[in-house]
Amino acid sequence: MSSHARGPRRRYRKNSGRRVWVFSELNHDLRPEQVAKIITAAGLEQARLEAAAQADARAAAQREEEAGHA
Repeated sequence: MSSHARGPRRRYRKNSGRRVWVFSELNHDLRPEQVAKIITAAGLEQARLEAAAQADARAAAQREEEAGHA
């Protein structure tokens, strides 16, 4: 029995607080432009999250330093 007989299967990885990217078997014929757009969007989102985390870490370190001098 083929997987198509049971309906579309979806594979995904979900982590708490992260978006879920779902890929169905119907997406096997995506055009390269579509793949590039998906990858670019995910990369920009990841860069934004990393920049926010770094800013939070710097702010926490600054608060800790100021508390030590008080």
